[in-house]
Amino acid sequence: MFLGLSLLFLAQFSNAQLAITPASGPNVCDGTAAISNPSQVIQSSITWYGNGAIVASNTYQIGNLCPGNYGVYYNQSNPAGGIDSMNASFIILGGGPNPCANFNVTLTTTPCSTVSSNDGSILTTVTGGTAPYTFLWSTANTLQNLYNLIPGFNYCVNVVDMNGCQMNVCDSMTVSGANTGDTLIVNNANCGPVAIGNFVQQYEDCNFDFNACTSASMTSSNMIGVDTLQTVWTFVDSNNVTIGTYTIYYYIPNGMGNGCVNLEFILYCPIKSTNIKTIVVNDAAQLSGLNELVKNPFTVLNPMGSELTVQFDEVTSGTIKLLNMAGQVVKTQALQSVKQFSIATANVPAGTYFFQLEVGSTVYTQKVMK
Repeated sequence: MFLGLSLLFLAQFSNAQLAITPASGPNVCDGTAAISNPSQVIQSSITWYGNGAIVASNTYQIGNLCPGNYGVYYNQSNPAGGIDSMNASFIILGGGPNPCANFNVTLTTTPCSTVSSNDGSILTTVTGGTAPYTFLWSTANTLQNLYNLIPGFNYCVNVVDMNGCQMNVCDSMTVSGANTGDTLIVNNANCGPVAIGNFVQQYEDCNFDFNACTSASMTSSNMIGVDTLQTVWTFVDSNNVTIGTYTIYYYIPNGMGNGCVNLEFILYCPIKSTNIKTIVVNDAAQLSGLNELVKNPFTVLNPMGSELTVQFDEVTSGTIKLLNMAGQVVKTQALQSVKQFSIATANVPAGTYFFQLEVGSTVYTQKVMK
């Protein structure tokens, strides 16, 4: 039986560490978990799990943890190119000795020499826990280390010790050299020393034609309420023809309603095998406080529970959508002459969302919570 866990996780390209404090007793909910030194961690990608359910998201730390099984998933930017994903499982039980103390898995990657070579490698180092360890890679390989790898793929390994302590760590195989990377970086406007904040969002789209893209920029921005910036990012080809647009939301804390903010949008595909698979676009936006918003012609029951209920000011026809903070559509429904409508949200994870009503060419937006 596990009686507690104190775990340290160190990834190759980041100083990010996962520190766990066990509960002080079997019936006490005072355990904690935190990602420290998260310089490359994309905050919007963080999801904490507890006993089979999502317990928190978009936060570097959680507390008040009762004894049970937990995990955390997040993405981090890789300076060598691409996005790395991290997934760690841990157990919190109160009191007693700790068989998983300092259990740690680190990947050391040697990039491929060219875009067409297969000379990359990933070495796994395990410390803490109790040997022997078992290894299971996403390629079905069960060896500790991988060799003769090709660029462009993301490789994950699940390591389990004799007591059942386990970690799942992923890294992408890149290409060495200044002119053969898999990341296109587009730098546009920058606030310089007057910036009041820097914000990053990322979005996965493996249907996008990465190799056709030559440039991108933020083409519009609009404040929603006092803490959310709605942006539109446009990607173009060599003929300046639009090949993709994305609506992305940034959480801007209250008190930052005036000034210039630096924004970064990362578009990526983790399974793309050749050439560009990640595009990093940098741009800036000038905030000027709370915009004068048009009153929405509806009232939303907020926060939502197992369903999202909307009361319209008058009989309405159109389309409603529920979007997450990355701009992804979670729910959508066409309406025809309704005064009130409910949409099931029992399976929607807890977090922050945006409810949109589209009536013709007019779009109304309101933030909702769960």
